[in-house]
Amino acid sequence: MDAFFLRTVTYTTARVWGFLYFYDWVNPDARRVAKNDFYSYAGIVGGLTGGILANPFELVFRRMQVDEMYPNQCRRNYKSFIDGFIKVADEGALFRGAVCHGLKLAGLVTVAGGAYDFMKENMFYFFGPISLNRIIGTVAGVTCATLISMPFDTIVTRMHTMRPLPNGEMPYKHSFDCFLKICQYECNFNKQANFSSFYHGG
Repeated sequence: MDAFFLRTVTYTTARVWGFLYFYDWVNPDARRVAKNDFYSYAGIVGGLTGGILANPFELVFRRMQVDEMYPNQCRRNYKSFIDGFIKVADEGALFRGAVCHGLKLAGLVTVAGGAYDFMKENMFYFFGPISLNRIIGTVAGVTCATLISMPFDTIVTRMHTMRPLPNGEMPYKHSFDCFLKICQYECNFNKQANFSSFYHGG
């Protein structure tokens, strides 16, 4: 519970603060005229910044979530979030997968906000000023954001939860190496591109 609380507070605060801060910076207009390019700039930079800052909290939370799935001899057995945080820091892994985590948040913030505004404004011409426009915009934003961010989430999960191989080396050197190995060993390109491994659990 402590890991979930701290992760959620940090994750949500960093994401929202990053977007709003950079949106105010690129669009200081007091009338708050929404512009797609400004949304994109603020979403990418804000999401990337928030993702990197929140990565240590996300990493400890993910490890505590999946620990019960491992055999007893393979569990990390973090007593609390603080205990996990200290052990991850000693491991030197606090920012493992941080850039990919930032790209995931960048995709979420940019695509969700942009798709929502686009659909809400355009549905106005079909249905008029009714609440249905917001519902349609929300569904469109969530759907697009999920499709964009889930591959990054798959890579982040593997980076956060990976363990050393029998030879002592890590399975993935960095996020891009993880992406390449998933494509090489899990995606079948013989007949057609198959990226289903990036959407497991979707």
